[in-house]
Amino acid sequence: MAISIQVRGDRRLQQALGRNYKPSIRAASRAIIEQIRNELTPYPPATIANSPSNPTGRWYQRGFGPRWRGGGRKTSEQLNRSWGVRRVGATGYKLGSKASYSAFLHSRKRQVRWASRRGWVTDQTAIDKVVRSGAVQRLVRQSVVGAFKRGR
Repeated sequence: MAISIQVRGDRRLQQALGRNYKPSIRAASRAIIEQIRNELTPYPPATIANSPSNPTGRWYQRGFGPRWRGGGRKTSEQLNRSWGVRRVGATGYKLGSKASYSAFLHSRKRQVRWASRRGWVTDQTAIDKVVRSGAVQRLVRQSVVGAFKRGR
């Protein structure tokens, strides 16, 4: 899932900011991607499937892996800690997870049905929430104003 941000008056802004143009946009992009990460990383509320009181005697312990009375297997890929941000091009960033199953919880195209019922947020939902909140405009504006205040 990708998001593109178009800044109106881009050419005039670039001329006005000079060398500070790309660092300003890059700073805004990084702040925006962090907002999106903040929407994706929280786990939904735990269910009986995460509880030792599960009547089956088996449960999944977040951060550990499958458990059962008298044992368990430490296999968790720790999804909430697996997220990383990588710079792409001069002003872009890419957010991704190293957890092998992340797409089945967070990808709009690949999310399994039970994940949405349990409250896992998709990439598109996270992006939409950040855009609707006005954070994108606010962060770009802050970055550009900051560049002008620093005096080009």
